[in-house]
Amino acid sequence: MQIGQVPHARRLGRTGKGGIYGDRPIWLVAPAAVLIVVIIVLPVLLGVYIAFFNVNVYTLGKWFQAPFVGVKNFTYTLLNTNSAVGSAAHGVLVSIKFAVLSTLVATPIGILGALTVNHRFAGRSFFRSWYLVPYVIPLVVTATVGRMMFLNGTGIVDRALSLMGVSAKTYWLLGPKAFWAMLAMEIWQVWPFTYLLILAGLAAVRDELYEAAEIDGGRYLVKLRYVVLPEVRGLLILSMVLSTIFHLGNFTLPFVMFSNPPPLSVAVLPIDVYYRAFTAVQFGQAAAAGVLMIVVFLIPAYIYIRASRLREALSS
Repeated sequence: MQIGQVPHARRLGRTGKGGIYGDRPIWLVAPAAVLIVVIIVLPVLLGVYIAFFNVNVYTLGKWFQAPFVGVKNFTYTLLNTNSAVGSAAHGVLVSIKFAVLSTLVATPIGILGALTVNHRFAGRSFFRSWYLVPYVIPLVVTATVGRMMFLNGTGIVDRALSLMGVSAKTYWLLGPKAFWAMLAMEIWQVWPFTYLLILAGLAAVRDELYEAAEIDGGRYLVKLRYVVLPEVRGLLILSMVLSTIFHLGNFTLPFVMFSNPPPLSVAVLPIDVYYRAFTAVQFGQAAAAGVLMIVVFLIPAYIYIRASRLREALSS
């Protein structure tokens, strides 16, 4: 062996069969890859396949032989307003409106909650845990409680409004006002998610940055603008993207909280998929609406990936 040669250097750097960078890592990720294919990839491909065929209660037994209809399921699903919950285009608009408003309102609440318990004070552990109560409650329970809270005249919301001199005949669970009742319960349920991520990011902010800002005479808002927010920007964007995707796919809240079928103002796209599949028994149309829902889900994910790449390019 020559002087300065690292022992087994060639063997450690092998990329062929059996090497450290060879096929052994592939075997390590193989179980997870198989689960992803079985649980996610195959159902998605099956849904895309069914979306192009007329699969209903009559052809379900032989759905591989169902008539091919091309994009008719997509056009009919988007434009049909005879469904109990309207068209899929209406569901897309309601879902986007619901997701955007939920994210825009819940995110500042989560940031504020994280800032209030970031520094040490008596009882901080209690408040840190108490903030998580809405997040750990099952969504079915939250929807049931929301249904009772917004009952017309007898719910706690109408009782509180009547004490303030506002008419109690609000009918939160019917008509256009149902959307705002659903939005309020969604915000209450999900704001601790942003709180958790931002709190983790604040724990990683170095004390030297705060000390430097104080030496420069920076007030609290200045430190928040130039120290805190830049340090947690990545987690903040991630929380907004994940929250938006969750809001877009929220089926339990409108399904449990309202009547059957729910009002058109809360007929989000997952509700449309459900009623087409299990009420109208039009599985081809339901699959087409499901494909549209996947496309809608990909929009915030694509924006996050583009923003992450842009941030990496600017920092490099």
